[in-house]
Amino acid sequence: MVVPTHNEAENLAELMKRVADSLKDINYEVVFVDDASPDGTADVADRIGKSYGNVRVLRRSGKMGLASAVLDGMKLAEADVIAVMDADLQHPPELLPRMYEKLRDGHSLVVASRYVEGGGVEGWGLRRRLLSKGATMLGHLLLPKTRKIRDPMSGYFMLNKEVLEGARLTPTGFKILLEILAKGKYASSSEVPYTFKTRRRGESKLGWKETYDYLKHLYRVLIDTKEHLRFGKFCIVGLTGVAVGQLSLWLLTDMVGLYYLVSKIFSTEIAILNNFAWNDIWTFRDKTSGSPLRSLPKRLLNFNVARIAGIALGLIVLATSTELFGIHYLVSNFFAIAIETILNFFVSIHWVWI
Repeated sequence: MVVPTHNEAENLAELMKRVADSLKDINYEVVFVDDASPDGTADVADRIGKSYGNVRVLRRSGKMGLASAVLDGMKLAEADVIAVMDADLQHPPELLPRMYEKLRDGHSLVVASRYVEGGGVEGWGLRRRLLSKGATMLGHLLLPKTRKIRDPMSGYFMLNKEVLEGARLTPTGFKILLEILAKGKYASSSEVPYTFKTRRRGESKLGWKETYDYLKHLYRVLIDTKEHLRFGKFCIVGLTGVAVGQLSLWLLTDMVGLYYLVSKIFSTEIAILNNFAWNDIWTFRDKTSGSPLRSLPKRLLNFNVARIAGIALGLIVLATSTELFGIHYLVSNFFAIAIETILNFFVSIHWVWI
């Protein structure tokens, strides 16, 4: 078990007792990773280690960040199963046996979650709740692999060490689970509920710097996992859809003689079919490779259903720009397509190609 610490001297005795009581039937070790705590946390951890005999302390030279502390602790740990938890007693050690049982049931990674049924938080103000929910939503949107876990921002989790094999982790700030979810190798994951309690001793370390570090970390993981390239491909496909849609709109309106809003409906569907085909064989090829042919109609249906909201929104933008502002319908259609494309991408990664 890896426990990063900074100024947690007054919490360690209770933490270690509760860990020992919870894991009395399981062989374990605890690796405390301390970032030069001025309150003597490392010395307290050393004394506790002498009492329990299964504790190691890694002293680091400065405050280098919680995520990197977890990674250094993982490198030092000898067990095949690694749990990560905070030292501030907001992560209940009593949950460890249940998490371990989930691993033994076949899951490779288990997350203690605040956002599944039975979980929750205590004592959070509106700002803290918004930051947490916002960070979770942003992670889910930009890193599709993380969305199977409702609480990817959790600092309390357990995994088989093989999940990390081949993963190049570059931790920044105070969250590392998000990166493990995006880069790790795991066939199955699970969540167990817990309530994040109000901190009884010490001070919270969450501030605006940690928020900035999270955004920087998220950007780095996005680049490392090449998800930004997927969006680039999606946009290229979208450009072909623009050409197909514009050409269809012109043909149906000027050549066939349909009313331009009616033409918009048909031209949008033609563009949808074009975009679906290219996205299926190129943008999301990694998600469709090896999938049975019978799943193709379902993806196409989902893609069309998902576009209903986009079509409605596009029609509103097209009509508003054309009728109220007097913009030529072909120019107005570019605005409609741009809004539809953004909406369609996020729906695609979260519903169509999962």
